[in-house]
Amino acid sequence: MSNSLSNNKSAAPMVALVLILAALAGGIFYVKPTWDSVTQLSLAREEKTVARNELNAKLVDLQQLQQELQLTSEVTRETTLSAVPEKLGQDQLILDLSKIAKDNDMLMTGINFGIPTASFSGEVARVTVSTNITGNQSSLISYLRDIEGNTRKLTVKNISVQIGETDTGISRVNFSINMEAYFQGVI
Repeated sequence: MSNSLSNNKSAAPMVALVLILAALAGGIFYVKPTWDSVTQLSLAREEKTVARNELNAKLVDLQQLQQELQLTSEVTRETTLSAVPEKLGQDQLILDLSKIAKDNDMLMTGINFGIPTASFSGEVARVTVSTNITGNQSSLISYLRDIEGNTRKLTVKNISVQIGETDTGISRVNFSINMEAYFQGVI
């Protein structure tokens, strides 16, 4: 019995070692797929975090661009509203053209308005404005520059010139200027 006890005593640690190794191997085979899954999920999370950060950076850039465009759009809208007013405003247009003529040492002797018509887009209407002005040639150039620089959108279509003299022999020129004024369609 002593021999069998000593064989049992020496075999017991071996069996325990084999059982521990088997449990360890079984644990590794059991945990390994989960471990691999966790590793893959961790890598996927890191990739998505990087992608999210890139998208957030793009979002910030787009928001800044949107703010810049809104500022530009607001300025453009205000400029357009002043260049193409809501109503025809014949009285203000007459005052503007008369002031431009007076500032350029010219005399506006007449102004006629055509019938307002809508443009092809249907949003902006236009009206033909004919003015008769007396002055000299250099004044006409200044007058046309001031019309071009006016805050209201005016387009000169044609100019007729008649040369003459006053009773005192001073050379004066009569100009007939046809132009279009634009407005937003509310008469």
